[in-house]
Amino acid sequence: MSDIKDALINKFEEIFGYAPGDDYAPRVKNAREIICQGKYKKEEMIDITDTSLSSNGKAGLVLTIDSVCVKDAANSTSRFIAKYEDIDYTYMNEDRFLGVDITALELNMKYDKTYRISIDAINKDKLMEFIDYASSLYQEDEELVW
Repeated sequence: MSDIKDALINKFEEIFGYAPGDDYAPRVKNAREIICQGKYKKEEMIDITDTSLSSNGKAGLVLTIDSVCVKDAANSTSRFIAKYEDIDYTYMNEDRFLGVDITALELNMKYDKTYRISIDAINKDKLMEFIDYASSLYQEDEELVW
């Protein structure tokens, strides 16, 4: 597991230009329990993008070693956990409504579900590049059966 985590951390630094992580214990605890729905340990988290008004980790986006977790009332899909291995492809849906940018990163899942990330606190182009990379680490070569 540490090889994948190391690869994801290195790719995050390369794409975003800074080291991922968050050492503020209350924010990490809240992000684990609320955004990640209690499914991940601190050691499995790569980065937290906190969008809560009081920076307490109760809303935002968390990148883990095997998924992206989102909980944000202002986000297009307000709460979800998308495993990298279940993402079929990503797509940047660029749109405007009444002059307001409502661009969203779409995660099209293998099982006919689509999640949208419209959080402005993170660069969606860079996030798409990171998620595409993370997904590629989990893709199995599918054998053709004749």
